[in-house]
Parts: sequence; C-alpha cells; structure tokens
Amino acid sequence: MNKKILLIVNPQAGKGTIRKKAPRLIKNFFKQGYDIETCYMEKKCRPTEIIQNQKGPVDLLICCGGDGTLNEVINAVMRLEKKPDISFIPFGTMNDFARTLKMSTRKFFFSKKFKESKRVLCDIGEFNNMYFNYVAAFGAFTPVPYVTTQKAKRILGKLAYFAVAFRYIFKIKTVKMEIEANGQKIEDDFIFGSVSNSRYIGSIDWFKRGDVKLDDGKFEMMFIRKPKNALEFIDMAIALTFKIYSRKYFSYFQASEVIIRADRNIVWTLDGEYGKRSKEMNIRNLQKRVTYVVPK
Repeated sequence: MNKKILLIVNPQAGKGTIRKKAPRLIKNFFKQGYDIETCYMEKKCRPTEIIQNQKGPVDLLICCGGDGTLNEVINAVMRLEKKPDISFIPFGTMNDFARTLKMSTRKFFFSKKFKESKRVLCDIGEFNNMYFNYVAAFGAFTPVPYVTTQKAKRILGKLAYFAVAFRYIFKIKTVKMEIEANGQKIEDDFIFGSVSNSRYIGSIDWFKRGDVKLDDGKFEMMFIRKPKNALEFIDMAIALTFKIYSRKYFSYFQASEVIIRADRNIVWTLDGEYGKRSKEMNIRNLQKRVTYVVPK
C-alpha cells in the first residue's frame, strides 16, 4: 500500500507562484509511489481544520509556505495524539528554520529518491498555551529583517540590519523583567529577548554552529540590554557580529524552561508571526516531540 502524503499549501507562497509549480511537485511524488492529497489554505480553512477533517491516517504532512505557515501546522499537529512525520517546502521571506535544517525548495522539486530522506527529531516550544517551532521573541530587533531592503543586504551584509536598527533603537522603551531559569533569577531592563532552537532568527546567524542542537531539550536564550550611546551601540553590534556574548549588553544561556515576568504586557512573535500580548510567560522545551523529514 502506498504511503499517503497530505500537502498543505499557502497559495500566497512564493508570491503566488506555487499554484503553477505544485503539479510538478505532485507528479514527482506520484512517480515515487506516493498517494498525495493537496489542500490549499484559505481564510476559513486553516491547517487545524484541514488536519482535523482528514479521513484515515497520514504518513507524511508537507506544508508549503513560510515560517508562519509552518507555525500553524505545528500548532495543529501538537494537538494530535498520533503525530505524522512533517516536512515543508520553504517559500517564505526568511525561511530561518529551513536554513537551520538545510532544507531547500530544490530538494523537493528535483529529488528522485525522497524515500531515502533523513528523519530529524526536533524539540518544540510551548509558550503558555501556544506552540512555536523555532523561536519566541520580543522587542527591538524583531521587525528589523522585514524592513531592511534587499539592496542594503547585498551591499552591507549583516551590517545592514544594524544600520536600520540604529535609526530607532534609542527611542525604544526598555522592559523591566524578572527571568527565572536554571534555578537562578535575572532582574534587569531589556529591549530584546529570544527563546530559540535555530541558528537563524530573522535571517541573522545568531549562534555558533555547536551551540544549537535541535533535539537536546534546551533552548538558546538571549536577552539584550539597551546601549547608552552610539559608541556602545557600535560595540554591541560588533559583539553580535562575532557572537561575543560575554559583553555587558547580553544575558545568554541555555535552559529547558524559563519563566518571564514583565512590568507590562509586551507583544511576542512566535516563528516570526504575531503570537500574544502577555505580562507573564512560561516557556518550555518539549524534547524530541516531532520528526522532520529532510530530502537528500
């Protein structure tokens, strides 16, 4: 009996080009002996409804879209007793998690041996009563990658992000926080925070290669204090570029769970999408909770 694939497509993926490319993808899977059902996302038909309305078991769930589309799929899958293997075709703006997994659209459209794909166990984040695939973040740097032009990125590289951030970073209000993790507490004012399981956040390579393990039950946690002047900002930018997180601006550590209490409600993004406005956050690592299939 052929294995069944459920393909969930965000029709806006790849600036709408996915509708033209999907038949080629389906044909490729069909030739390799898969039964494939394709569902296009709509306003009233999101991954949760698509997955819940499935009749019979699904062997592999593939979503086509960006990190936000994958986040919707993860939130739906995490509520299932029996979870299918997951894969995804990265057609988003950032594709942060795809870069960490070394996933590419080319592998899907041109792979002739999908059955030989490797299976990768991955941790999932629980944010209060929601889930995220690779990052929960708040503050100063979260919108920067989306407003930095492609031309600036080509000319300046990573420095382009800091050039954009410099325009408004001193106007940002700090958030007073109490951070509790690993039996210790940190109390200070911060302008940015992230709890992640990815080398890339907002297309920036934040961590050293050996720091991030997708199934170790730990998140990389980064909290950044506000620089006092332009010289400190430059010093902080250099430290970020070379990943020198021992500087005074940073609180960087790994933990499986963190409780964060803020002095006011703050907006968090989950996998780059609006998540929740909250004053108290309990974030847990759910170790090895899903299996990703990465084509060769």
